[in-house]
Amino acid sequence: MARHHCVPRIRTSNMALCGPICLLLMASACVIGVFSDDGKIVNGTTASPGEFPFVVSLRRAKSGHHSCGATLLNSDWVLTAAHCVKGSTPQQLNLQYGSQSLARNASKVVQVVAIHVHPGYEPQDKYLNDIALLQLKDSVVLGTRVQPVRLPTPEQPTFANSSAVLAGWGLNATGGVVQQQLQKVQLQVFSDDDCSDRHQTQLHASQICAGVPEGGRGQCSGDSGGPLLLAGSDTQIGIVSWSVKPCARPPYPGVFTEVSAHVNWIVETVGAAASTSSWLWIGQLIVGRTPPVLSP
Repeated sequence: MARHHCVPRIRTSNMALCGPICLLLMASACVIGVFSDDGKIVNGTTASPGEFPFVVSLRRAKSGHHSCGATLLNSDWVLTAAHCVKGSTPQQLNLQYGSQSLARNASKVVQVVAIHVHPGYEPQDKYLNDIALLQLKDSVVLGTRVQPVRLPTPEQPTFANSSAVLAGWGLNATGGVVQQQLQKVQLQVFSDDDCSDRHQTQLHASQICAGVPEGGRGQCSGDSGGPLLLAGSDTQIGIVSWSVKPCARPPYPGVFTEVSAHVNWIVETVGAAASTSSWLWIGQLIVGRTPPVLSP
């Protein structure tokens, strides 16, 4: 169920170790016509400094050019869309983190050591399971401007008409330019039936849609892989997957990979790599083997 949260940033003082798998309970949280696989935000506004400390830029290593959005799961793992990385080698990619301003010569850039594309990814079937995990070569240091995103609980539904926020550096319109400052836009979630009707095709249960009925706001090329967040929280409910072009064209909302449908796969994949941090922020818990260490 989609709920609004007022969510504190993770701090070690809020955590308590419990059991061999280490469940760390947060002490203070209060509930308050064409497919395109490249998916700036249309009619967005510039994000406030530090507003989305988990959003990172997936780049082509050789040029330093922004390619897709992504989100930090912990010190060693990043979440993005499968179509952003399928066919690439780890050496061809890197990630800029800790800044909302894109810069080819950014100081905070980390290399990728492994790419994990969902085994059920089917680009020919409406981009089913369009999700991938990137394992980082070196651990990033968490701090005020570098934070993990919160995952929903497994199979957690998101109700139609829920308010959501999309963040990214994508084009401001089809044929536009990549934005140098991180953008955000408020959208609404559509029901599965309404979304399928609008797209005139049966979408998968593991996909969700968001936009506005009148069009004119939403995702565009360069936003792919980035997060759709439950408004008022750090909970990522969707990953930008595809949309009908031109961008934000009515009556077609953008299509996202539903994160809650893939939480178990994320946990299994991250947990299988025992040499890295395997904790994840899921719902009200931090689940993992290694507690996060944050810098001041």
